[in-house]
Amino acid sequence: MSGPRPEDAGEAGGEERDWLAHPRAMIVPIYHDVGFDITDGGKGWVEITLQITERLLNSDGILHGGLWTLIADSAMGGAIRTMTGADERCITAQSDYRWLRAIEGEVLRATGRVLKPGRRLWHTTVELTDASGRLVGTGTGTFVVVKRGEG
Repeated sequence: MSGPRPEDAGEAGGEERDWLAHPRAMIVPIYHDVGFDITDGGKGWVEITLQITERLLNSDGILHGGLWTLIADSAMGGAIRTMTGADERCITAQSDYRWLRAIEGEVLRATGRVLKPGRRLWHTTVELTDASGRLVGTGTGTFVVVKRGEG
């Protein structure tokens, strides 16, 4: 994980804020079942790293496409959670992905970023890279942010 950045300072400018505290508090068992974790982030962005294992491959021997979307959606939602409170939740309303090339190696990284926060609708992007850092996919998402208990 990278060290603190200037933009990670608290509202008063003196305290360092743990931007990943809320996204990490929202980790669910599927993260561990599949083998990915939040590995970096800051205000408005999160990086998720997936360790690709044989059990995640489809019948053609490549990473299953559903896992691409799981990690991409989780990165975009995690980016939003760096900017929302524990009393709020984000719900995927729309997402769109483009796979650009095959993944090489045993690592897939997804970096989700908030493009535009709103009162209820938030717009995000995601870039997916392989072990060598090559861009292998991109996507966008729109999320609804509401107070917990609201629908």
